[in-house]
Amino acid sequence: MKVSISTLSTAYGLTPEALRYYEEKGLLSPERAGSSGFRRFSIADVQMLGIIKSLQRQGFSLDEIRRVVYTGCSLHELIAVMDEKRTQLADQASFAMAMCMRVTSCTDLLRDSERLLMRPRICQGTAAYLIDFDSVAHLWESVPKSPVLKDLINALPLSTYCTIVPLALLSGQNVPTRTGVCAPAEYSAFIHADFSQMRMSAGPRSVRMLFDLRPPQQNAMRPAIATMQAFLQENGLTPVSDGYTRQYSWHVDTDGRQRQFSELIVPVL
Repeated sequence: MKVSISTLSTAYGLTPEALRYYEEKGLLSPERAGSSGFRRFSIADVQMLGIIKSLQRQGFSLDEIRRVVYTGCSLHELIAVMDEKRTQLADQASFAMAMCMRVTSCTDLLRDSERLLMRPRICQGTAAYLIDFDSVAHLWESVPKSPVLKDLINALPLSTYCTIVPLALLSGQNVPTRTGVCAPAEYSAFIHADFSQMRMSAGPRSVRMLFDLRPPQQNAMRPAIATMQAFLQENGLTPVSDGYTRQYSWHVDTDGRQRQFSELIVPVL
């Protein structure tokens, strides 16, 4: 029994070009029918294509499949390769779950934005890793020589661009805010960066406040910082480390104006 290339491609949801590519890689060996040269695949080819698709779904590349199936691979080597793929798949699943949790928290916060906007609230403390610069220009000038910064930017949106509100500013001194990138500690397992080069902002509790930068400029944060300072003073809360912002959305509203919902987070005692 022989199977045509059109039938096989339809069955597996592949293009004929993909099957020809598998043939070029030495994974399939169809016969050519007469003078027409039409490819006819044997049952062995059909079974092999099933193995190829199964291994691809497990994360194997075509070159790895060819090595395992054709060029020789001991049982010990196969187990080692499968273990590596299993670890990769587990990492991908964990990353996807972290992304799902991030999107869920973002959605919940935005859904409640009318009630929460510009209203500080006391929450359980969380930790975040911070790396900051005195300007946006300085941040981007540092990228070529800072592997940790490149890793954090590559990990967006689990990490995020942020504004750092220095402890001195929260305590009433006149110091400037800074620009940087923050990575919540709960995502450190999924962000492959050297966190020893970053500092941590953490406390047993935190005060959080959702605010809307409109337009999204750094000086538009001043009302949010002033509101936060007043809340801390009224409630006798002491900041224990720098505050930072975390972006939740950036979009153009129906009125044509840019909106950026962010949250100001201040660890406190």
